[in-house]
Amino acid sequence: MRWIMGYVVAICLLLVIVSQSIIFPSFHTPFFRWQFNRLNVAENIQIEKDELMYVTSELLDYMRRNRSTMDGITAVVAGQEREFFSEIEKRHMMDVQHLYSIAFMVRSIAFFLMIGLVLGMILLKPQVLYILARCTREVMTGFLLIAAIVAGAVAFNFQRAFDVFHLMFFPYNNDWRLNPTTDLLINMVPTGFFIHISIFIGALMAGAAILVILVSSIYLHRLPRTAHLKP
Repeated sequence: MRWIMGYVVAICLLLVIVSQSIIFPSFHTPFFRWQFNRLNVAENIQIEKDELMYVTSELLDYMRRNRSTMDGITAVVAGQEREFFSEIEKRHMMDVQHLYSIAFMVRSIAFFLMIGLVLGMILLKPQVLYILARCTREVMTGFLLIAAIVAGAVAFNFQRAFDVFHLMFFPYNNDWRLNPTTDLLINMVPTGFFIHISIFIGALMAGAAILVILVSSIYLHRLPRTAHLKP
């Protein structure tokens, strides 16, 4: 039982790492500002940088459910004030908002379940740290192997991976293929933006997993042989 609990704790920790690695850059305003400057987004859209950041802030509020609708987000584009997002973009972002709501929910459930299980293991009085170190190291190592394969496939053909992602997570909405000549959103976050945020997310996941593996390995290495348990 204690080993099952240990592996569930490790999986919960992995879910917290994955969900938080996705959430953090997705709502990190300085990352958006850096990408907008690097990709010359304001110049391409013909909008002032302050206006672009205002639109971004309102969009992120909507994705956090701090704003009930995307209606009324206006900006001066190419010298004319207009509603920034079209109806097709609003429908697409409604689906994106739903995905982020799931990510927030997974993070919260996994975190509290992890804490509860750790407390339960302490009450059962097994060698909690040894079991957790073994389980987390194995789970994180497996995750890194799978992640390396996925990262290789994505790097080989990012556009194909991007399309597959949308087909998987937006199966009932064909509106995700936006038109760069009419839809500002696709110009606001072009392919280069998604490539860099994917790298950022991957680096956060890998870094956290490697840190967990290192800490677990150091702890296990320093344990006397007599303290080891058999699974």
